[in-house]
Amino acid sequence: MTPSPRPTRGLTLGRVFGARIVVQPSTLLMLVLLALLFATSGGVELDRRTFTIGLILAILLFVSVFLHELAHAATARAFKRDVSEIVLTLWGGHTSYDARGLTPVVAGVTSAAGPVANLVLAGLAWLPLATGLISPSLVDWLRGDITVYGIVAWLAWANVVLAAFNALPGIPMDGGRVLEAIVWGATGNRFTGMKVAAWGGRVVAVGVLVVGLAIPYLQGRTPDLFDIGWSLLVVAILWPAASQALRVAQALDKRSTVTAGALAVPAVALAFHVSVADARAAAARDGAVEVVVLGVDGAAAGHFPVALTDAVEEADRPTTGLQSVTMPLPRGAAIDVEADGDALVEALQEWWGKTDVWVAVDRGAIVGVVRLAEAMKALQ
Repeated sequence: MTPSPRPTRGLTLGRVFGARIVVQPSTLLMLVLLALLFATSGGVELDRRTFTIGLILAILLFVSVFLHELAHAATARAFKRDVSEIVLTLWGGHTSYDARGLTPVVAGVTSAAGPVANLVLAGLAWLPLATGLISPSLVDWLRGDITVYGIVAWLAWANVVLAAFNALPGIPMDGGRVLEAIVWGATGNRFTGMKVAAWGGRVVAVGVLVVGLAIPYLQGRTPDLFDIGWSLLVVAILWPAASQALRVAQALDKRSTVTAGALAVPAVALAFHVSVADARAAAARDGAVEVVVLGVDGAAAGHFPVALTDAVEEADRPTTGLQSVTMPLPRGAAIDVEADGDALVEALQEWWGKTDVWVAVDRGAIVGVVRLAEAMKALQ
């Protein structure tokens, strides 16, 4: 449930909560495959009636997935977040919303809304069965072995499975995002939460493989190709997603420790009319390796490394002005020493190609110079 950088391609069915409802073409393929799987389960022969039943079950499954995602969207909107898309995909769905300034509570509750919605659907489906409103003897229009009771019971069971699977404590499941939010809230570090949840996703992936292969043995049979195939398929989806989340968390955690102040080299700010000799003396006094030249209005107008003045003859330094060594600096090319990863990335996007350095500012005072190339290297 992260913001999409660009609109997802697919068939737009409409809007809800301001979000596009998008169905990707692969979803239709999965719908047909699931219909065939449901129609032939238990060795039943495929015909028009069984395929129709299978298609009904597949559609109900995707409706359940859609309502799951709709719950995410509704919760995000309740927290006054803009929701951009609800997308149904080959493997399920995802909801994209504005995650800027996210908090553990917003992230955790929004993620938990999906599985909770499936449990509510399961309860609503189970209620008419438990009260006898729909009984096993009620035969539907299909006039076959499948009754309304059977379809509704399957719907209840399917939503319990969806809720349980999505509640597993590992990324990319919703339970992983809830775990991330809990650890984030407890430690104050979102990236620690992401790492824990990503490792949880890896554990879940291995657990799915173990359970998928253990169930046949518990049933007194050897795992067949179907057992092995679906287990490996789920692992092939979960493990890469968890591993990618772990890499992202590690990279973002590294970025969060990078600040403009840590990257800055010491600098001294001097008026434009001083001499090279005065600049060298001021830099030596303050331990600076860069000089920031101030314009008439007191704003940073240029800079130069102190070492550059070595090229000026010692005898000429008292009478040589700073214009001979100064490199121009665009107005506004400054950054606060507290600026960290995200702020540095935004500043790089704004200033890359316009200047080679920023002036580092601490409470309005110029204290250093940050080279953009060094900032880029530190953030990679």
